[in-house]
Amino acid sequence: MKAIAIDGYGHENVGFRDVPDPAPGPGDVLVGVRAAALNRLDLWTLGGTLPIEHSFPHILGADAAGEILELGDGVRGPAPGSKVVVNPGLSCGSCEFCRAGEQSMCTRFSLLGEHRTGTFAEKVVVPQTNVFPMPGHLSFAEAAALGVTHITAYRMLFRRGRLAPGEWILITGIGGGLAQSLFQLGRGIAGKVFVTSSSKEKL
Repeated sequence: MKAIAIDGYGHENVGFRDVPDPAPGPGDVLVGVRAAALNRLDLWTLGGTLPIEHSFPHILGADAAGEILELGDGVRGPAPGSKVVVNPGLSCGSCEFCRAGEQSMCTRFSLLGEHRTGTFAEKVVVPQTNVFPMPGHLSFAEAAALGVTHITAYRMLFRRGRLAPGEWILITGIGGGLAQSLFQLGRGIAGKVFVTSSSKEKL
């Protein structure tokens, strides 16, 4: 299959590559990627600034939306052909943090494209628990943009911030993807939402 991968760190080492097709293992699904979104962490991975050792070629990309192509052993759904959004955060599901609903604090937490093979490819394998039905009113490109930023924003507002109806919130740097996700999720709950930016165009 085709993928955008790096053979080393730095922009000169990224390119369109031929890589082996992945196959789903037990509990996994194979997703045909229809759209993937560029995230800041892809640039950090490309630049080699993260304290992570990669084997090359390494496929970039965390966020994606697509269609189920194949189910691994023991997986009963979603059915092949189903449109799904990929949650790029991988957790063990059994540690104390996962049991408390804090998967991002998992002792074995990892992200697609950062710690393991990413979504900038024709196909990606993920645990069945990491795919969710794609909202019918969204395009694949729109759904692919939901991943890291919206999961992070949701946790910030409702898990950590415990935002209650009517409370006011302040979002700094509204031009960024995370800030816009905070705005989208918060404005239906908050009494007032204040935003800041150093750029009139972004405001």
